Amino acid sequence: MRRQAEGAAEAMKVVKQEDIKLDGSFAEEIAKLSGENVFLCYQCRKCASGCPSRMFMDSTPTELMRYAQLGMVDEAMKKNTIWYCVSCQTCSTRCPQDIDIAHVIDTMRIIGQQKKIKAENNKLPLFNRLWMTMIMYMGRAYEAGLVAALNLFSGKPTKDMVLGMKMMKKGKLKLWPSFKKPFATMKMFSRAKKLKK
Repeated sequence: MRRQAEGAAEAMKVVKQEDIKLDGSFAEEIAKLSGENVFLCYQCRKCASGCPSRMFMDSTPTELMRYAQLGMVDEAMKKNTIWYCVSCQTCSTRCPQDIDIAHVIDTMRIIGQQKKIKAENNKLPLFNRLWMTMIMYMGRAYEAGLVAALNLFSGKPTKDMVLGMKMMKKGKLKLWPSFKKPFATMKMFSRAKKLKK
């Protein structure tokens, strides 16, 4: 037991206060784009305890807020957390400081794409781009097309083919897409692009 404690003490890195450099520019950029102040977060962890995607994320929404506070851009942007967020608003609803955490995460995605920061899993930004393109042109999700495009662009075109065929036979997956007001959706995306400029 004593050896374990000594080994843990040797492995632990001691950081002196003068070695810590905080950079608030990342938090300021988030505040400028989203209107949300990440410094209001006091790490109560209510957002993480209610997050339905938490089990798939590398870090919790609480940790993501801390990364933003400390200016740890790489830790925030390269992990899968911002890409696995489904924007369900559970974290925002539970936050006692009324921080719209889902909007902060959306803003981090935008910053990551603008600065061309590569995520550790390259499929996540590709999935997001394909999803948004599909929504823009069809007005709704087309699961079979999304999975097929993701597999095609990631170099494994036949990866989920057997499972997809089983799901189609059971009626769980549609072969052909359905469209829901695609022109209205394209107009909405066009207005959003104009606002961005």
